[in-house]
Amino acid sequence: MTLTDRQREIYDYIVAFRRENGCSPSIPEIQRHFGIKSPNGVAGHLHALETKGMIRRAERGSRQIDIVADESAAPPPVLHRLPIYGHIPAGVPQEFQAGAAEGSKLFDEETLGFRPREGCFLLKVRGDSMQDAGILDGDTVVIEPTPSPRAGQIVAALIDGENTLKRLVFVHGKWFLKAENASYPELHPRADLTIQGAVRLVVRSVN
Repeated sequence: MTLTDRQREIYDYIVAFRRENGCSPSIPEIQRHFGIKSPNGVAGHLHALETKGMIRRAERGSRQIDIVADESAAPPPVLHRLPIYGHIPAGVPQEFQAGAAEGSKLFDEETLGFRPREGCFLLKVRGDSMQDAGILDGDTVVIEPTPSPRAGQIVAALIDGENTLKRLVFVHGKWFLKAENASYPELHPRADLTIQGAVRLVVRSVN
């Protein structure tokens, strides 16, 4: 069924509103959202959508708008493009070298399992110091910046100017980093420990 641009916008708004709020928007809410001067203008668009079989309206109730067309269709995926900032050692820390993103990858929110906050990025893992936590050489990790890192999180960190991926530990009032591989020692900062973000997801490519 062919819709005008405004009819499509209003229909999409109703669908999104229902998905977020569990009910349909009222005519005044539609009116305010689109800057339509008269409630009759909204009513005209709703009548057109009903005539075209896109919605169904009840005689009573300001929010009684049901979706008819594509009612069973799955909602479109919410996509997020995350930048890739090279490799991070999961082994012996290496000197950190800041640089521009090497590229990006597109993820849908369902695959991620969470809505990434602004500043999320990807790092490729190099090394085996986190293998007992299920993070292997060649994996990619999704890093989410965290203003208040918690003990027990696996983090991308700068320790005395060197970059590494380790578990954050807090014991006897001191923060340090711990590998998930008995072959690697604990890392205690001599001067500085900066947390760049926490691991939210591990992505593994199967060749």
